[in-house]
Parts: sequence; structure tokens; C-alpha cells
Amino acid sequence: MFAKVIKLVVVAGCILILTSGCSRRMFIAGAAATGIGVGTYAYVKGNLQRTYDAPMDKVWQATLDTMQEFDLTVESQRRDGFTGVIDGKMADNRSFQINVERKGPNTTEVGIRVGVFGDRGRAEVMHGHIYSLL
Repeated sequence: MFAKVIKLVVVAGCILILTSGCSRRMFIAGAAATGIGVGTYAYVKGNLQRTYDAPMDKVWQATLDTMQEFDLTVESQRRDGFTGVIDGKMADNRSFQINVERKGPNTTEVGIRVGVFGDRGRAEVMHGHIYSLL
């Protein structure tokens, strides 16, 4: 019994250390996203990535529909059976790039980068709309 309590305290301590500061927000956001069925969620170097539990064709179409819904200018789009890239501009002339990658038959990862350094807020709104269309 005592050994179980010690293990629990050690695990809890490790979780607290790992989730302190900025990483705590990422951990909580990732856990929340997983809870609503979006899958994994990460913001790395200005790129907001989420994994959706949906086939690539469906995610690709939802992404294009999101661009149209927000009146974003799509400058180029290229796609094959495994990856796709959408490049475009926003009304404020900031560029964006969306990378879509098939991870499995019903798993697709989408990375969104807005501007040079990334705009997490706009990327989150775009991901939210993509998710609502799936």
C-alpha cells in the first residue's frame, strides 16, 4: 500500500514539473482537444498542428471550405494521396500556409502557419472551423 502511495506522489510530482509554466497551457489545451475528438494538438515554432480523426479527402475539403468561408485568397494548392499544401494571403497581406498530411486511413494532420512568426489565434480559429465541418 505504501509503495503505491509513493509511486502516485512521484508521478504527480513529475506531471507538475513537466506541466509548469508555458508548457502547462499546451498540455491542458492538448488534453482538452483530445477530449473533444480533435486528436493531438501542438504549437511549434509558429505552426499550429492538430490531428483529426477523419480521412484526408474529407479534411482537405473542409480546409478548402474554411478558406472560402473566411474569404481568404488561395494563391496555390497542390495535393497528392499523402500530402497537400495550400498557400495564400489574408486581407492584411499576411501570408498563410496549410499543410495537410495523411497519417492513416482515418487520421489526418493539419498544420497552419499564419505570417512569418505564426499567429496562434487565427490558426486556432481556422482549425475550429475545419473541425466544425468534419
